[in-house]
Amino acid sequence: RRSSARRGAGAHRLLGGGLRLLARMAAAGQAADSPPGEDEEVVIEELDANGETARTTVAGEPGVEAGEEGKEDDDQPSDGEPDTAVARVEKEKRNMTAAQKIERAGEWKTVGNECFKQGELFKAADAYYHAIMYCRELTSKIYTPTSEHKEEHRQAAIELCESAFSNLALVQFKHASNLPVDHAERQKILEEAAKSCSEALKLNAKNVKALFRRAQARFRLTDGEKNEEAQKLLGEAKADLMAVIAEDAQNRDARAELKSVQERLKTLRREALANEKKNFAFGSTLSALMAKEQDLLGDGSLRKVLTAAGDGGNWMNDDWLAKSSSVRCVVRATFAMLSSGGADGTDVKCSSKPVTLSFVLGSGDMHEGIDLAVRSMSLGEVAQFTIAPQRMAAKGSLAGRLPDPKEQTSVWTVTFLKFATWTELEPDGRVLQKIGQEGYGRFAEPLSQVFMHWRVFGPDGEMVHSSRYTVTIGENGEGMKQVENEDKAPPSYIIGEDSWEPLTILCKSLRQGGIGEVRMKVLPKLPVEGGSDGKSEDAAAKLSMMMNRQTLGSQEWEHCTVRAEVLKVVQPLVGPSDSRWEGSSSLLQEGLRAEQLQEMGREDAALVRLRRVLSWIPQIQEQDGTAFSRELASIKASAGWILACRAAPVLDSGNVSSAELAAAQRELQEAKELWASLDREHPDLVGTQLLGAKILVAEDDDFAGAHSKLLEAQRLAPSDKRVQEELKSVKAQLKRLELEAARAKVVEIRDGLKRARVDTSGAATRDGAVFALLRELDQTRIPWETVMETRIGVELKGCQEGCGDEVRQLSNQILGRLMDESKEQRPMWDT
Repeated sequence: RRSSARRGAGAHRLLGGGLRLLARMAAAGQAADSPPGEDEEVVIEELDANGETARTTVAGEPGVEAGEEGKEDDDQPSDGEPDTAVARVEKEKRNMTAAQKIERAGEWKTVGNECFKQGELFKAADAYYHAIMYCRELTSKIYTPTSEHKEEHRQAAIELCESAFSNLALVQFKHASNLPVDHAERQKILEEAAKSCSEALKLNAKNVKALFRRAQARFRLTDGEKNEEAQKLLGEAKADLMAVIAEDAQNRDARAELKSVQERLKTLRREALANEKKNFAFGSTLSALMAKEQDLLGDGSLRKVLTAAGDGGNWMNDDWLAKSSSVRCVVRATFAMLSSGGADGTDVKCSSKPVTLSFVLGSGDMHEGIDLAVRSMSLGEVAQFTIAPQRMAAKGSLAGRLPDPKEQTSVWTVTFLKFATWTELEPDGRVLQKIGQEGYGRFAEPLSQVFMHWRVFGPDGEMVHSSRYTVTIGENGEGMKQVENEDKAPPSYIIGEDSWEPLTILCKSLRQGGIGEVRMKVLPKLPVEGGSDGKSEDAAAKLSMMMNRQTLGSQEWEHCTVRAEVLKVVQPLVGPSDSRWEGSSSLLQEGLRAEQLQEMGREDAALVRLRRVLSWIPQIQEQDGTAFSRELASIKASAGWILACRAAPVLDSGNVSSAELAAAQRELQEAKELWASLDREHPDLVGTQLLGAKILVAEDDDFAGAHSKLLEAQRLAPSDKRVQEELKSVKAQLKRLELEAARAKVVEIRDGLKRARVDTSGAATRDGAVFALLRELDQTRIPWETVMETRIGVELKGCQEGCGDEVRQLSNQILGRLMDESKEQRPMWDT
């Protein structure tokens, strides 16, 4: 059945050919199963000006219920697009709230799911379309603060629409797959399936199901397509499947589909190459004789002349350049600058050597002209490019490895060598990953010990460092050099503690026996610790940095690739239930490792290890009772200390977010709970007193209480370095508080003396008040800094001059004491 409708001003279009596809699916289903009888009606539903349904009967029927037979309204689409359902839904939606629309969309989606389970594909498709119609308009941000269409409605609509489009694509794909390859509607329905997936991906670019289904649809669309178009579709399908695997490395269906896509792509490329060779056996010669210059951009800024033909394959995929894409393309080519414009306008030939480099397409790291030039080539092609200076303006270190045309038009020979797709882990191509072989067994968990060999390659593809390097002295005293020793034991790293960042990244995707690569814009400093012989590892890394200083930069290595192989993975200990558990020895090792991490300033890593041990306590107590009570107490004290130290500065700061403050309060509470347990069971432990002191300072700035606990800790462990440092810090804070209190007291007395000396109620009253204040001042210990800041000496001299003998005598006494104390505090005061 086919239906059509007028294009009313309020009608919402879902997709190009969206509802029209229901008619196509129904028609295709009839054609494949049971053709309609000759007398069967085809009903066309139309909308009148009021949005009401009018009914027309055609297909050999002489009678007409509405309108004239054969008459076609100017607003009616010529292809018979059915919009009756749209109009009916639109009319109903006018009186519905956003919440009601979302509820109705959810109901239709549920209906669609049930129909699909029962194999009723047409009904399922219709239900999913209805779900989309009810909620799609709510996915936009066009709403006001006073509108009932809120952000929560928008998010719910996005989730519903995304799911409905993805499910609709599955329905379309399954129906198309059931049709013969040569069926007239098969290609159109597959195209609609791909479009439905694209709509879902607009709402969530990482929807794995939509990516996989779009790849499936594009793969099936290659049936009957010409070679070039089929290669393009396969390239798009490959990119989608790579994105699926990047999100879900364990997706077996995606890997199997990717293998089929790649095999089909290889076959098509071989066919295209064979056809090209058959028709143009003398292609390269002809190109040389009859080469014509191409203006690639239409403005003369990038001109190309073919020198030698490549394989002719269509390798470029524009999706790689999209910001939302998780797949990037790295190309490798050789560049030679032949000439550049001289000062007088004539070309100056260049004698620079060819440079081979790899770079990420569209990343901005390479000159725009070079980037666009490579995109225009096929694999193995050699071409000559004339590039305007504005197309050679990149300033990065990678572009700087090419000869400098000095802001002149330049001529280059470019040989396109290789391209490969990588998964982007950080935006703008900062970190890319490519997995060659995943390996076997379990992935390395945090705190696993991983044994790996690895190499570092520069942007020119040359190896600049290897974990197998050993430093040797050259023959005849030629100096130090590095040689790969295949027998050298692999260095080992603890994931999350001392592993080098590129290796940590790879270990998330590699198992034992796995091989992978990471390309980074800025490579972290080479690890100089670890390995079976730490000293030689240090020497090798330092020598590599020194030897490659000129080519890769003195401080940072840029645009380098790390290629690694995981040789062995030792999963972390999981507690007393682990067969490797050795009781107190295992606990001691965990505690020592945490202590080492603390000394290295890696408190976060130390806390992870300590919390891990704390989680084992119930197992340990069940198995060994109180045998390891002392060891576990030390672990608790260390964990509590780190938590309190992290919380203290945040709680003291007045410029932190509420989330940061809440996190600090949680950590301090955790530290208090650990201390309470320690104070009950092990009050004689140094760590207990130390942690108690830190909590008092962090929570209440109770330095006096902390000082008391630290004195007890000092008695228990007189030589403990951490106790001495904390005691020194707390004493300094106590002195600061004493100075602040003394200053406040002196200021109060000084201001009181000023008021008392000008009292007009009588000399006796005045002298009595002044004398009382002076007695209070005389009993107060006043640091010399406070004397200078408050200028109390000026006020004391005033008392000497305007008051009675008793006041003068006490003033002289106080001044003398202050001068004597100042000599002790500042011996150079008299000079």
